[in-house]
Amino acid sequence: MCFILDNLKLIKIRAWPHLLILGLYLLPACAPSRVSTRQGMPLSPESIWALKRFEKAEHLFQEQAYVDALNIYKNYLRQFPKGPLVDTALMKIGLVYMADQDYPRARAAFESLLSRYPNSPFAEDARFNVMVAYDKEGDYSSAVGYAKSALRLTKTRHQAFRIHKLMGYTYSASKQFREATKSFMEAYQLTSDPERTEILSKVKGVITCLKEPELKSLLEIYGDRIPGGYLRLQLAREYASEDLVDMAVKVLSDMIYLFPQHDEIETAGALIEELDSRARVDPLLIGCILPLTGPYGTFGNRALTGIELALHQFNAQPYVNPIQLLIRDSKGDPHETATALETLVLDHGVGGIIGPMITSESAAIKAQGLKVPIMTLTQKPDVTVTGDYVFRDFLTLSLQVKAVVNYAVEDLGLKKFAILYPEERYGISFMNRFWDELISHGAEVVGIESYGTKQTDFGDAIKKLVGLYYPRPEEPAEEAVLDEEVWDRFLEPQEEETGWLDIKGVPEAADDTAFNQDERPQEDRGVLMEEGQEALPEEKAEPEPIIDFDAVFIPDSFEKVGLIAPQLLFHDVANVLLLGTNLWHSDKLIQMARGYVQGAIVPDGFFVNSPSPRVRDFVDDYEKVFGSLPAFLEAQAYDAAWIFFQAANEPGVRSRRTLKEAIMGIKDFPGVTGLTSFDEGGDVEKDLYLLKVEGRRFVQIRP
Repeated sequence: MCFILDNLKLIKIRAWPHLLILGLYLLPACAPSRVSTRQGMPLSPESIWALKRFEKAEHLFQEQAYVDALNIYKNYLRQFPKGPLVDTALMKIGLVYMADQDYPRARAAFESLLSRYPNSPFAEDARFNVMVAYDKEGDYSSAVGYAKSALRLTKTRHQAFRIHKLMGYTYSASKQFREATKSFMEAYQLTSDPERTEILSKVKGVITCLKEPELKSLLEIYGDRIPGGYLRLQLAREYASEDLVDMAVKVLSDMIYLFPQHDEIETAGALIEELDSRARVDPLLIGCILPLTGPYGTFGNRALTGIELALHQFNAQPYVNPIQLLIRDSKGDPHETATALETLVLDHGVGGIIGPMITSESAAIKAQGLKVPIMTLTQKPDVTVTGDYVFRDFLTLSLQVKAVVNYAVEDLGLKKFAILYPEERYGISFMNRFWDELISHGAEVVGIESYGTKQTDFGDAIKKLVGLYYPRPEEPAEEAVLDEEVWDRFLEPQEEETGWLDIKGVPEAADDTAFNQDERPQEDRGVLMEEGQEALPEEKAEPEPIIDFDAVFIPDSFEKVGLIAPQLLFHDVANVLLLGTNLWHSDKLIQMARGYVQGAIVPDGFFVNSPSPRVRDFVDDYEKVFGSLPAFLEAQAYDAAWIFFQAANEPGVRSRRTLKEAIMGIKDFPGVTGLTSFDEGGDVEKDLYLLKVEGRRFVQIRP
């Protein structure tokens, strides 16, 4: 007669500390049922009959037929209230209630057994299960109180071990981690391997929840004994989190001296190295890593001009602590980047790092490992996922899509969109993100087509988008009508540009070449016929495009868009709004296709012609110093640097940790690239510029 643990399948088990408890209270029940009979005396017929019935109850229990099992035990108690198996029946009743999670009744059964049969061979297990029942009910105080009483009645080391171990779990569940540590260590002293290994792992977990006063208190008890090494390691971490570097190093040094063979000795050594670098940190000394030579040198040097201008202007302010800048060349190489970062942090003690641009992933990993805040200048996705010391201040795909969709849906009220995208990583990423953002705004994509990266003829993709690519079923002849609306648009007089893709914006040169004589509409052809001349047979009407979208999003470069936009109109895709990415923001786009992109909306992180006073001042200052106008890259680096310099000057910033927290605390920084904040993951939140093509230029419509 044994209740098998694997077959219990309890419905609910609370947090992890109680997984073991389940086994603790069920294992005793796996012992054979013991009958209180005198040695050598045969079992009575009623006892033999009862044992057979109990065996039946055992099978019912394993099948989770708890009610039927209970009835057998309760029937025995009613028929034989003073029989030799009463204590066995009470024990089994308690276990059935435990399995059914009826802890008050389980506890009542165990306490009845203890009251009536204090010397029963089941008494020890019954007392233990009373503690478990209290614990499962969440009555931790009663569980601990009962456990302390039970300890006074224990007769063996194993009994005491079980109780102390249970108390460790109970104290942990009630967040009394100091007492949990002590109880687990009592259990540790009462057992041997392999159980000691298990207990020690629980001690390590509990110690990570302790704070400085509790750690010091336990060190007074255990000193140079187990778990003194773990206690010192956690105390050092607590000191390090408060930037008490000297105290943390001393505690770690003591740990290494007292426990030279400790399993966390390498962790302690690594922490000492990190703390040594912290001790040399100067939060006003900022490192800068950019690709100044190599294939990306042009971009790195452009960003550097923005950073240098920020440094000059920041230090020129009154009442600030001047910032020093250490610049290193990454050469666009991940290994060079990691080496430069390590040198800046460990040898020079910089408070933080600005950059890099191309090799941001390797830099982010190294910076997180060294616990130094880094402000990356990259669009690469998920770079900030590396850790809490990694930030990003750059124009991201997500920011662009959010800005465009919010304006098109919320401000313009558009609901249906088409997407025309290139089959490469940039286009696919933008397509997916744009689609997701539309869904979140309650809008929909009604058409989507792709094209090859080397294509210059986009006719097939456009035809597929508007239903002209595949043959349509023929309509009855009497319903066939000529499409004169397209020709009407060609004949309309030029008007003020409306902001939508239309022939009204076709370049001047198109006025004479848009169509030839043979392409004139029906009424114009008639003018050329002589009187009495027989009219030519009418040509079969071409199907009309199905334009069921309000706007089309094209995530590609201005060169490609300059080719696509005219072809859209050629295939009669008119009166739809064009939406793009920051790659459209080039005067060359307007030179290529001015009349075809009128009203197009594009996002960008910087607009040199912005009416904003902040931007005007920045542009003027930059031009005076460097003799040229800044673009997005210079402006973005300028803002990122200024954010770093300002954070380093915040009161209380004396370490890399506090510098990191100061950056996280920046909200709505008034940068030239827009109001800037950082989310919980360190990624930038920014109000982008929205630009519109009007005539021969881009104009700012937001902010």
